[in-house]
Amino acid sequence: MVLFQSINNFANPQGGTGLPAARRRRLFIPPSTNYPLFSYGDGDDQRSFLSLIETGSFITDREDDVSDAASVSTSRSLPSSLSSVNTDHESLRSWLLEERDRRYGSNDEDILDRSDSFNTSGSAFSKRDDFTNLKTTPIEELRVILKYSVPLIITFVLEHFFSIVCLVVVGHLGKDELAAVSLGSMTTTITFAIFEGIATALDTLCPQAYGGKNYELVSIHVQRCFVFSMVVYIPCALLWWFSSVYLKYIIETEEVLKLTESFLRILVLGGPGYIFFENAKRFLQAQGIFEAGTGILFLSAPINIFLSWFLVWHKTFGMGFVGAPIATIINFYFMDVLLILYVLFIDGKKCWFGLAQLRELFDHWSELSTLAIPGIVMLESEYFAYEILTLFASYYGTVDLAAQSAASSTASLTYMIPFAISIASSTRIANFIGGSNVEGAKISTHMGILVGLIFSTLNFLFLFTFKSWIAELFSEDETVKALIIQLFNPLISVIQIFDGLACIASGILRAQGLQKIGGYINFFAYYAFAIPLALLLNYFLDLKLFGLWLGIGSGMLLIGISELAVIATSNWDDIIFKASLLNDPDFADFDD
Repeated sequence: MVLFQSINNFANPQGGTGLPAARRRRLFIPPSTNYPLFSYGDGDDQRSFLSLIETGSFITDREDDVSDAASVSTSRSLPSSLSSVNTDHESLRSWLLEERDRRYGSNDEDILDRSDSFNTSGSAFSKRDDFTNLKTTPIEELRVILKYSVPLIITFVLEHFFSIVCLVVVGHLGKDELAAVSLGSMTTTITFAIFEGIATALDTLCPQAYGGKNYELVSIHVQRCFVFSMVVYIPCALLWWFSSVYLKYIIETEEVLKLTESFLRILVLGGPGYIFFENAKRFLQAQGIFEAGTGILFLSAPINIFLSWFLVWHKTFGMGFVGAPIATIINFYFMDVLLILYVLFIDGKKCWFGLAQLRELFDHWSELSTLAIPGIVMLESEYFAYEILTLFASYYGTVDLAAQSAASSTASLTYMIPFAISIASSTRIANFIGGSNVEGAKISTHMGILVGLIFSTLNFLFLFTFKSWIAELFSEDETVKALIIQLFNPLISVIQIFDGLACIASGILRAQGLQKIGGYINFFAYYAFAIPLALLLNYFLDLKLFGLWLGIGSGMLLIGISELAVIATSNWDDIIFKASLLNDPDFADFDD
C-alpha cells in the first residue's frame, strides 16, 4: 500500500527492516453469511455463492500465492445473522479471534523484530498490546486511565493557553485590536472545532484497529482522515478569506471589521498545520502514547510567547497586529515538526507503514463521515451554546457581559480536565473493543465513569472554594466581582459535575462507535431543551445570567443521564462485531 516505491523507501521507516518490497494483501472470504459476495436465486432460499463450500477461503493478490487461493481454511463459520449474536456469542467471539490471529497474529513477531531496530522506548509489541487476551482489574484500569489523563490535561490546558497569549499581547495595542483578535479567535475556535470533531472519528477507528492488531490500518485511518479534513477545510478557508461579507452584520466599526478579516486571512495558512497536529495526536494516542503532545506543547509554549511578543512589539522586526496570527501559524507548524521528529526518533513508528495509495486515501469516506459528522455535532453543539449565552448576556449590560466572560472562560478551562479523561477512557475502551475483549471494555468503562465523576466533583469543590479569588482575578469592579461570586455560589460550580458526566459519557460512546446517538442527544438537549428553557426562565422570571446557566446546566444533566442510559443498555457483542468488520479492510465495504 504505497504511493510510489521511491517515496515509500523514504517515507516508510519499516520498509528497510524486513518488509518485502510488495507487501502481501490477503482477502478472507467469510463463509455463508448475510453479506454474500455473489448470490443467486430469489426469495427466502437465496444463498451465497460462497456458501456452496463449508468453510471460508483466503484469496491473495500475488501470483506466487495462487496455491493459497485454493486452500480451505478451518475457521469457524460466521453466525448467519447478527441477531444470532445474543444466542451464539461464544461462536462469534471464537470466529473473530481465530480470524484476527490468522491475519495479524503472525505479524507480532515481525513487528517486534522491526521495532527493536529503531525504538528503544518500549512501545514495541508486548503482552500489554495484546488486548484480546489481556486480563485486567478495576485497579489496573484506574491506574492506566489516570496515567493517560494527566499528560492530556496538561496538553489541553496549554493549548487553551495559546489563545490567551494572543489576546494579552495584542490587547495592549488598542481596543480595536483587542476586539478584532477576540472576534477572530472566536471564529477560528468555532471553525477548528469542526476538525477536532472530525478527528474524534479516530478516537474510535485507531484504538480499535490497534486493539485488533491491525497496525497498518491505524496509519491508513489517520492519513485518510487528514485528507478528508483538508477537503472540508477548503470552504472554511474561503469563509475566512471573505469574512467581511458576513461579519459586517455583527461588527459595526469599520476598523475592527478590517482587522478581523486581516487576522483570519493570515490564519488561513495555519489551518493545515492545526489539522495535521490534531490527527497525528490520535495516531500516537491509539498506541498509548499520551505524553508526546504534552512534551511538544511544553517546548512550543515559551517559544510561542516569545514569537508573539517579537513579531508584535519588537522595535525593528515587529509587525504590529498581523504579527500575532503569524506567530500562531509558525507555532502550529513547529508543533507538527516536533511531532514528526518524536515519531522518527523516540516512539510511534510501530503503526507507520508508509504513505498509503491515493485509492486508499479516498476509500470508505462514508464510514468516516458516519463517525465524523456526529463528532462535529457533539462538539459544536456545546461551543455554540456557550457563544449564545455570551450573546444573550450582552443584552443585559456591561456588568453581566463581564461576569459571563469570566464565568465561561473559567468553565472552559476546568472542562479540559473531564475532556482529557474522556479521551483517555475512549482510547482504552476502544483498544479492548478492537481486541474483542468484552470484560476488559466493561471494566474500563466503569472506571472511566468513576474517574470522570471524581474529577468533576473536584472541579466543583475548586470553583466553589476559590470563587472569590477567581472574581479578583478577572475584575477589579466590585459589582462584577459580586456577580461572579454569586454565579459560582453554587450554580456554575455544581454544573461542573453535570458537564463532566456528559463529557465522559460522550467519550465512551465514541469508543463504542456510537457517535451518531451522541450527536442526536447533544443537539436535542442543547437546542430543543436547554436554550429554550433558558429563554423561558428569563422571560417569565427575569433571572438573567442565572436563567441562562440553569438552562445550559439542565441540558448537560440531560445529556449525561441519556448517554449513560445508552451505555448501560449497550449490546457489547453487537459493538464488537461491528468493530471487527469496520477494522478489517476486507470487510469495510459491508454496510451496517
